[in-house]
Amino acid sequence: MCTNMPYSAIQAILDDEHDVFIGNGIATFATLAGGAIGISIGENILVSKLISEVPTHTGTIPPKAVIASGALNLGTLTSSPGVLYGLRQAYVVAISAIMICATVTICVSILATVGMQPLNLKNISRARELAKEAQGVASSSGTVVGEGGEKEVPLVEPQEAACTGP
Repeated sequence: MCTNMPYSAIQAILDDEHDVFIGNGIATFATLAGGAIGISIGENILVSKLISEVPTHTGTIPPKAVIASGALNLGTLTSSPGVLYGLRQAYVVAISAIMICATVTICVSILATVGMQPLNLKNISRARELAKEAQGVASSSGTVVGEGGEKEVPLVEPQEAACTGP
């Protein structure tokens, strides 16, 4: 449900239908780019923390071997329970750093969200419907509002189409 909130806000803020499409495209791009950047940042934090933490927890296995094996294959690197425990502790520290970074990012985004203007979609929808009705009344009275201002145009009565049949 919350993943659709930006798109609802875009539809509420932007009036023109063309602008809504562009706004939705920008929001989709930002979501996907943010995810890709977040994964890249998380991976860099994991690798750098493993490089710094593996030697402090165990001196027998090089950090590059730990990174290459991955978290699920740590048991293939050593048969010693003490070394395996040290490798797992290095992973705990590295993953904790990733979680701290993610928590800070969430806190910053919450601060940005608090500063946004609250909108009621029902009120916006009603206001747009009233504006369309008012525009329909204005255009039926012979007044056209364009880029150059208001202009009076003659009203043409609709004519019935002539039926030419057999």
